[in-house]
Amino acid sequence: MASILDEYEDSQNILQSSQQHGRLANVNIGITHSGFVNARLEEEKPIFNKQRIDFTPPEKINHLAVCNNQLCMSLGKETLLRIDLAKPDQPNQTELGRKDDSRVHKLFLDPTGSHLLISLSNSECLYLNRNTQKVRSLSRWRGHLIESVGWNKLLGNETSTGPILVGTNQGVIFEGEISANEGSLFNTNPDQYFRQVHSLEEDGRPVPVCCLEIERGLENKYFIIATTRKRLFQFVGKRMIKDPVGGLVWIYTERAVFRYHIQREARDVWQMYMNMNKFDLAKEYCRDRPECLDMVLAKEAEYCFQNKRYLESAKCYAMTQNYFEEIALKFIEAKQEEALKEFLLKKLSNLKLSERTQVTLLVTWLAELYLNRLGQLESDGNSSEFQQTREEFRQFLNNSKHKECLFNNRSTIYDLLASHGNVDDMVYFSVVMQDYERVISHHCQHDNYSAALDVLSKHCDEKLFYKFSPVLMQHIPKNVVNAWIQMGKKLDPKKLIPALMNYSQMGSTQQISETIRYMEFCVYELNVTEEAIHNYLLSLYAKYKSDSLLLYLEQAGTHTSEIHYDLKYALRLCAEHGYHQACVLIYRIMELHEEAVDLALQVDVDLAKSCADLPEDDEEMRKKLWLKIARHVVQEEKDVKKAMNCLSSCNLLKIEDICLSFQTSSLSTTSRRPSAAPWRSTTTTLKS
Repeated sequence: MASILDEYEDSQNILQSSQQHGRLANVNIGITHSGFVNARLEEEKPIFNKQRIDFTPPEKINHLAVCNNQLCMSLGKETLLRIDLAKPDQPNQTELGRKDDSRVHKLFLDPTGSHLLISLSNSECLYLNRNTQKVRSLSRWRGHLIESVGWNKLLGNETSTGPILVGTNQGVIFEGEISANEGSLFNTNPDQYFRQVHSLEEDGRPVPVCCLEIERGLENKYFIIATTRKRLFQFVGKRMIKDPVGGLVWIYTERAVFRYHIQREARDVWQMYMNMNKFDLAKEYCRDRPECLDMVLAKEAEYCFQNKRYLESAKCYAMTQNYFEEIALKFIEAKQEEALKEFLLKKLSNLKLSERTQVTLLVTWLAELYLNRLGQLESDGNSSEFQQTREEFRQFLNNSKHKECLFNNRSTIYDLLASHGNVDDMVYFSVVMQDYERVISHHCQHDNYSAALDVLSKHCDEKLFYKFSPVLMQHIPKNVVNAWIQMGKKLDPKKLIPALMNYSQMGSTQQISETIRYMEFCVYELNVTEEAIHNYLLSLYAKYKSDSLLLYLEQAGTHTSEIHYDLKYALRLCAEHGYHQACVLIYRIMELHEEAVDLALQVDVDLAKSCADLPEDDEEMRKKLWLKIARHVVQEEKDVKKAMNCLSSCNLLKIEDICLSFQTSSLSTTSRRPSAAPWRSTTTTLKS
C-alpha cells in the first residue's frame, strides 16, 4: 500500500503536467501578451517538496525520532541507528542486546538530541546518551509501557534531562529525571527518581496518555498539556518551585515566601486506593507498613468474598491477622471446601516449624479435606479432576517442610486413610514415611507377592527380609532366592533357616531346589562356616540330592579342623538313609578305622583297603585292619586269589595269617580238594 507521501507526490506530478498542458494550449491559440504578467502563469514551487534520502536501511524501519539535527531509528528487532545529519556519512549503529521477544514500542528524543528513551513492548524502558554506546536499563520505570514524554526545555542539557513528565498506557503520569553520569559505586542507575504525580481516566477507566507537552510562560508559570484519545487536559501552575535535589517546595506571593517540608507525602495514598478497591496499588504504597498492609488484605479478602471470588479471598485472608476460626467458619458456612482448603494451605505455609500444635491441626484437617474431595470426585466419576486432586494430595503428603509433623502423626493419617478406604494413597504415604513393612504387608494381603519382593529388594532392609521371606518363599521361591543372593552377605543365612525348613519338609519340588540353591550359594560363594548352615545343607542332600552328598563330604576336608559340619550328626544322617560310602568317609575323618573298614567291606573291598592303610603310625592296627579284609575275602567272598593279593598289598601280613583264616572257614572242610591247586600255586609264588 502506498504511503500518504507517495500519494502526495503522485498528485503533484499530475498537477504539474496539467498546468504545463494548459500553458502549451494557450500558446497555440495565440494569446497576446500585455504588460501585466500573470503570476499563475509562472512555475510555482510546491508547498511540500518531498526528497528521498539516499539511504537504504539494512532492516525494516520500526520507529524514527528526530530532534536538533539528530536522527534515531529502530531497525528490526534490536538494532538502533543514530545519524548526525551534519555528518550523514558517519552513522552509528547500536545493538540493544535483548534476548527475549520484546520489541521497540516507541522512541523519544529530547530537544537537545542528547537523551534517547526506548520504550519496549514488555513494559521496560532503556536509555541511551548521544555520547555513549552503552544502553542502560531504567529499573524504576520497569512495569510501565511508556506512551509519551514531556521534556523540560528549560532545565534539560547534554548530561541531564532535568525533571520530565512521562505518560503510560494506563493513564498514569510520572515525574522523573535521568542523568547521563555513571553514578556512584552504590547507585549506578541513570534514573534519579521516578514517582507518580497524576492519573487520567475516560469514562471511569484508565486510558493511555498519548501526548505530553510542557511550556513555561511568564512569571514562572508552567503550562502542561496532556491528551488522551478523546480528551485534552490542561494543568497550570504559578509561583511554585520545587528544589529537585533537596526536595523542598517553595511558594511565593508578591509580599511573602513560603517553604514546604514534605514528610512522607504518600503515607495515606494506600487508603485512597483501598477505598477505590485498587488493592494492588494500595499494597504498593504500604508494603513497609505491616499494620496498613493487613487492613488492605482484609478489605481485599472481604471484597472478593462478597463477589464470590472465594479462592482469591482465601489467599488474602491467609495473609491477614484475622482470627483463624472466624475465617474458617465463613468458608464452612458458605460451603466452600476448596476455598477453605486454599486458606488452610496458605496459613500452613506461613506458620513456623516451632508452632507444632497449629501445624498438626492444619495438617490433619487438610488431609481430611483432601480425602473428602477425592471421595466425592470418585463418586461423581470425574476422573481428570480426581487425578489432579490426588496429585495435589500426594504433593502435600510429600512436603519436606512438614515431614516431621506427618511422621509424628502418621498413625492419625493412617486412620484417616483407612476410614475413607483409600488404599492407594495409604500405600503411597507408607512409602513416603519409609514404612515399608506396611507396604509389603499390603501387597502380601492382596496376593501381589512380586510387588512386595520389589519393595524388599529396593530398600534392602534385613529385618523385613527375615519377616516376610517365609510367605514369599511359599509363592515365588525362585525370585526370593535371587533376591537373597543379590543381598549377599547383608543377610544372615542362619536367620532364614526356620522359614526354609518348613518348605523343605512340606514344600514343592521348586521350593526345595531353590532352598538347596541358596544353601550352596552360602557355602560355596559366601564361604559361610556356620555349623547350622552346613548341617542343614547335609540334610537337604541326604533327603533330596544324594548324588551331591558324597561330593560335598569329599570337598569339605579330611581333618576335623577343616570340617564345618557336625560329624556325629552327619554320620547319623547318612546311616539313617543308608549312604554307607558316606558313612565310611565320616568314620575315616573321625579316625574310627575299624568301623570304617567294617562298613567299607559291605560296600567295596578296595574302599576297605584304602581305609586299612590310614593308621600309618600304628602297625598293629594296620595289621588288624588288613586281617579283617583278608578274613572277609576268605569267609564272605571265598576268593583265595583275592585273599592272597592282600599279602602283596600289606607287608605286615604273613601266609600263616591267611591260612589261619582259611582254617576257620567252611571252605577248608567242604572243599579242601578243589582248592589244593590254588594253594600250591600261591605257595610256589611266595617261595620264589
